[in-house]
Amino acid sequence: PAAPAPPIIQRDSFNGVWILDKSREGWSMRRYLETLHVNELAIQAHDKGEMEHETIHKFELDGSALKITKRSRVNNDLVVQLTLGQESVEYLKPDNRPKKCLAVLETSNQLRITSSLLTMNGMAHVEDVKTLIHEEGKSTELLQRLTITNEQTHKTTTTTRHFYPTDEDKFQPRDVEMETSG
Repeated sequence: PAAPAPPIIQRDSFNGVWILDKSREGWSMRRYLETLHVNELAIQAHDKGEMEHETIHKFELDGSALKITKRSRVNNDLVVQLTLGQESVEYLKPDNRPKKCLAVLETSNQLRITSSLLTMNGMAHVEDVKTLIHEEGKSTELLQRLTITNEQTHKTTTTTRHFYPTDEDKFQPRDVEMETSG
């Protein structure tokens, strides 16, 4: 027998847990990573990790405070905390490279996060636009348009990824095997 259809989950805000829809074309971060001149083996490892494990984003938006927790095989519960409308500067290890970010809630259905950081291959500028898509009779969809520009090469690429909502209980602490594996 066919698997039961997933429940329809409607959301009127970004708050909640979202899972990358790998059944949709374009989910791979390959072109994004190529723009950063990441080596081929690392790109393959990234794709393999995303294929074998869920990519989950949890949004917590409370007034002007935004917290996004990203969990994947690559990101081990990476937490991004921003104040809407205020540029933040974070210093990345190991050499204290500054990463600047600005998050703006353009409408109740669209969030734009712009960032810039110095990579091993020059300055990168990223525009991450997240849009909630509402269709009658379907779950709310989170559409991510991730545009990166490598300042040194002037190469720009856009990756479009689709996320679907899921229940909070899907975002449980990692098990011991996941925490200890490299």
